[in-house]
Amino acid sequence: MYSDQERARHTWEQVKQDLEQLAEAEPETLEDAQRHEAMLHLARLRAYIAVGRVIALGRSSLAHKACEEAPISLLYKTQRSR
Repeated sequence: MYSDQERARHTWEQVKQDLEQLAEAEPETLEDAQRHEAMLHLARLRAYIAVGRVIALGRSSLAHKACEEAPISLLYKTQRSR
């Protein structure tokens, strides 16, 4: 089963590939160029959101791990000092 962080990384990779493909595409007409620019802008926003989610999930999992161990270490130090 995938974790939220793994799903977010997979989504980021997919969005990044889609953005690269869209950036390489050449519009044929002026109307297509305007549509292409709008789609490219939207793809960049999606990529920004996707990478932000990966970063946020990474930070939260690291913070969670740090918080799990803090009380144990404090308890151990308190017992040794007595």
